[in-house]
Amino acid sequence: MNAGFDLHKVEGKSAQVAADCPVTFADTVGLFRPADALASPHDIQSEIISPATDTAVLFVSSWGFEELCARKFWQRLAVELSKQGMASMRFDYPGTGDALDHPDYAGGLNVWLDTITAAAKMLKELSGASRIVLIGHGIGGALAWRAADAMDNISGLALAAPALSGRHWLREFVALSRIANQGAIQTSSTLAGPTMGEQVIPETVAGGLRGLNIASATTAPAPNILLLQQENRHADISFADHIQTLGVNDRSQIFEGYDRFIRDVLFSVPPIAAIDTLVEWASGIATQTPTNSDRAVRPPAPSATALEGVGFRETPVRFGEANRLYGVLSEPVGPRTGATVLVLPTGYERASGWGRITAQLCRDLARSGIASLRFDIANIADSPAVSARSEQIMYGDEQFADVDAAMDFLQEKRMFPVVITGRCSGGWTAFRSGVRDKRFSGVVPVNVFDFYVPPGLDIEAMLISSRQPLASYGAKLLCGGFWRRVLRGEVRVKNGIVNLWAMIVGKAISFTTPIMVRFPFLSSRFKALSQDFKAIAANDTRMSIVFTEGDVGAAMLETNFGPRGRLLTSRYGNPRIVFIPDADHNLTTAEARHAWAGEVKAIAMQFPPQE
Repeated sequence: MNAGFDLHKVEGKSAQVAADCPVTFADTVGLFRPADALASPHDIQSEIISPATDTAVLFVSSWGFEELCARKFWQRLAVELSKQGMASMRFDYPGTGDALDHPDYAGGLNVWLDTITAAAKMLKELSGASRIVLIGHGIGGALAWRAADAMDNISGLALAAPALSGRHWLREFVALSRIANQGAIQTSSTLAGPTMGEQVIPETVAGGLRGLNIASATTAPAPNILLLQQENRHADISFADHIQTLGVNDRSQIFEGYDRFIRDVLFSVPPIAAIDTLVEWASGIATQTPTNSDRAVRPPAPSATALEGVGFRETPVRFGEANRLYGVLSEPVGPRTGATVLVLPTGYERASGWGRITAQLCRDLARSGIASLRFDIANIADSPAVSARSEQIMYGDEQFADVDAAMDFLQEKRMFPVVITGRCSGGWTAFRSGVRDKRFSGVVPVNVFDFYVPPGLDIEAMLISSRQPLASYGAKLLCGGFWRRVLRGEVRVKNGIVNLWAMIVGKAISFTTPIMVRFPFLSSRFKALSQDFKAIAANDTRMSIVFTEGDVGAAMLETNFGPRGRLLTSRYGNPRIVFIPDADHNLTTAEARHAWAGEVKAIAMQFPPQE
């Protein structure tokens, strides 16, 4: 599935962009995109093709929340650079994303820096380029600066809203994480630095980050430097002035759209203006270097060999029409036991999940003998958008074509039967997939906000005003800290009133639930719910519905099927309903993840693997 640089498939006037080519090295995964000029002639999107340059671009990511927001940004930037004759690659640091955990972090920050160096070497080998431009975002900007100091043939360095001080960035990261994931159960360890769920910056690495300070650099690591600075950030203004004293070709401008880009993974908007600026700047550098005529020959396709971990083996793959979808196939080292598990993404998170929860889940399953596939649905993270689809894809029927493509891939690999699972919006898609496709042997939806999403609903408005359990409002009204936030203007009072009223109405409706469940034709909501759950039962699909105690989805379950969903278990094939105690919505603790994995295993083990 990974053979060849098939980047575009042209049908009439439309072209489907392929996912970037996965490659493995240094115990991590890189996503490489060649220059369009080196792709197959019949797979080129543009009628006018820029010649391949002697410069390739390496993306150096930030960490945690910022990295999640930037994933789609990198993918779209890679496509635009390829049109200008420049190859590019992005990668994961050890212990992040789809990379393996590093066996020993005694080397501190050098563990990450060595991976950047290995990525630059791999990019040169794959692209045939002799010069590299580094683009760093967030703490990746400071890391790119440090790494470039030790590299040869660095043509340029772009800093996109960089962290000038590692110490300050660590403090800001902790603050931003608390805002971005309110209600999350915090994990901590005396041997670890900052955390995001179960993803941790090892303390030795964090110690190295605290020593990073590019604001006081006396020399520049590249002859060309671009600074995209955050608006009204005085430290960035001072740093722009400082760069001018270093004797390089410098350029500085505001990072347009940065706040919308980084504010929230659900509502992150890729900064198109910044992409245009980076492409124009990098192109200007690349055209200054001669192009090797030997590079007109198409290089061999990269190979994505499996990464071998403790008890699992993972291979990054592309599949679907024109190889448009990216995913990771996780398999046991020994014989397979049980059905394969298809894990869907949550919201716009990359397939590895918030705090790597999905990557950890898949590896846990592999250690139990269960294979799995996690992947990015189109227009999420590393899977390009489909031009005919709407930009907002959550809770939409267009996603099912991607689920079908994943099922076709698994069928081709002879990895049936299949159990499907997902959290929140991914849980809704998993449930609906089980309704519409008889090929699924089991379904495990987790923390689904509502199993009924009426046609034409404004999804973004629903997400913005996502309701909390009714009991939480009483607790807030008695909390002095809540009222101080109201007085400071930090609480959307109008939204809160609307949500509170909606929950009261929902609670009132729940008193009629027994009647509606028995006579579903009286309501469009209950009619649709009845049809869907009857379909699951008729398909003989095993189902385990999982909620964390107190989750808003559990309140909607009560509205739809009575307390603890008792009317659901008595009428629709007796699905199992499980409530996980002491867990948050994102299941950010190991104990919550293990509970999720346990429910998936219980169903998967009921079906022997295809031979």
